Amino acid sequence: MGMYAIKCMPGFSTNYASALTQTLEAHTSAMDASYRDSYLQWLTALATLHDAVDAALDRDLAFAARYVATAQGQLASTNDGLTGIGQALVELRADLFERGKADASEPLIAREPFFATLDYDGVYRELEAARCVLPQRAFWDETASRLRDQGARGGFRLLDRHLRELQSDLHAFIADVDAASRLPPREMAEALHSISVPVARVMTGYTRLLTTFGYVSLLCERATSVWEQATRVRETVPALAAS
Repeated sequence: MGMYAIKCMPGFSTNYASALTQTLEAHTSAMDASYRDSYLQWLTALATLHDAVDAALDRDLAFAARYVATAQGQLASTNDGLTGIGQALVELRADLFERGKADASEPLIAREPFFATLDYDGVYRELEAARCVLPQRAFWDETASRLRDQGARGGFRLLDRHLRELQSDLHAFIADVDAASRLPPREMAEALHSISVPVARVMTGYTRLLTTFGYVSLLCERATSVWEQATRVRETVPALAAS
């Protein structure tokens, strides 16, 4: 159910499949590929910008300009990847909750009341004991609160918010790079080398988004499991009474 933080994010079951789950898996596969492409382009752009700084300090103006132009293209691809995540997330949420493709008996809908029954503190302690959470419950409490109160729909909306904030921070960083690229070489090098805080904002945004994907995936998996257990109990009791 929850092997991959993004691809299994809705909490797919290993016990059933349907045309709807296949559609949703296509959306999550697109999100996973877009995240990987975006993050790779981001890291590559940072390395390219560092090369631009070195070239500018060496007064190699042609190479500095080439590196900056290459990095700007890589940052545009970084942004495209985030846009791809957002589009697939919107489609997933619409197919599951808004387009009428899922009726009340669809397990990913029927499990919704069970989000309120999960022991969120107990799950966190389990993760903490396995050393697979960030300190001070970072990113956990808001995720748990959203799913407890609003179910999977709330978790998906939280992911959408984190994504929009990350993309906004990326846009601000791109603007900083564009402004620096118009400066004389020495000033450009100093400007690019001094934007460590904007870099940290974007890096933290990626961490927040991926960690939240992981938490949502885990909690959706747990809700699916609880629903399946409750359903098996309800199906077994009449059979026992009849015997």
